[in-house]
Amino acid sequence: MKRDIWIFLFALGVLFFNWPIMSIFQENLVFSLFIIWLVFIVLMFIASIREGEDGG
Repeated sequence: MKRDIWIFLFALGVLFFNWPIMSIFQENLVFSLFIIWLVFIVLMFIASIREGEDGG
């Protein structure tokens, strides 16, 4: 289960930072990049906290 969440986050990152998806946000590209980056940081933080709770 621990490894699955990291693989899922990686695949989601590859999907969202791919150019066809980024072209949807062409008007507010910089703003959407910051928001998507912030969401990924929060998701990785939550995943690491949950992983620490399971292992400790």
